[in-house]
Amino acid sequence: MPVMLGLPPIRTDLDAAKDDLDRYGLARVAGAISPDELAAAKARLLEQAAGEDEAGVGFHDGGDAERGFPNRPNQRVWNLINKGEIFRRLVLNETVKTLIGHVLGEEVLLSSFTGNIANPGGLAQGLHRDDGYAPRDLGIPIVANSLYMLDDFTEENGGTRVAPGSHLDTSYTAAAPPETVAATGPAGTVMIFDGRLWHGTGANRSTVRRAGVLGYYCRPFVRQQENMTMSLAPEVVAQCSPELLSLLGFQTWRTLGMVEGSVHGHINPRPTSFVTELRP
Repeated sequence: MPVMLGLPPIRTDLDAAKDDLDRYGLARVAGAISPDELAAAKARLLEQAAGEDEAGVGFHDGGDAERGFPNRPNQRVWNLINKGEIFRRLVLNETVKTLIGHVLGEEVLLSSFTGNIANPGGLAQGLHRDDGYAPRDLGIPIVANSLYMLDDFTEENGGTRVAPGSHLDTSYTAAAPPETVAATGPAGTVMIFDGRLWHGTGANRSTVRRAGVLGYYCRPFVRQQENMTMSLAPEVVAQCSPELLSLLGFQTWRTLGMVEGSVHGHINPRPTSFVTELRP
């Protein structure tokens, strides 16, 4: 199937968005988050990014020393569940849950939740599929992504490059990727996309920053990108609802993720004691 170079419209109707996901491998929706949530998420992300730089733990990519960007201008902020109540709220967004569920089914895990700030001078990311570690012939999507546009996404400021329709074609490779277009949208737009879709951060050729948040999801038998049960702070875990703990991977699913034989559906707190070698 050839890649379609046009994007589907930005939708408010979820049935139309589901059709877009099937056909294009992506859907853009308006009105999924409130203006207050948008403002809070953007303020917290930028504050966290500045704080991580100040503490010497900022993570930067997207540069090329040969082109004069040895300090790598783009910044990623990992593990946002640890870094603000607004992110723990966003990750339970009903519109996103519905559309991710359309791609992956109702039972999913949050694989990671990260910030991506494309600054002026940032270069284009290599095109890739988010399921690149899996065989191409599975026949089903095993991961899907959501992108919250915290700023306007444009061609010039590094709007994510996507190849609509490429989720249905297994012939593309990193050496011979499909043609792409910029996934544009005003701040507040949320894009959902199939993990088989070829995509990558665009080059920011503008003079303004472009910030977004990525919620990456997987089927419950797939290993998560972020090891949530290890990396979440104890005080954050204590604030999480059972629904969020389930999404984060603290719940036994069938026989996966059990602790000492815990059954399907059981939320497993972090152990404070362990059964080790015993003798009568």
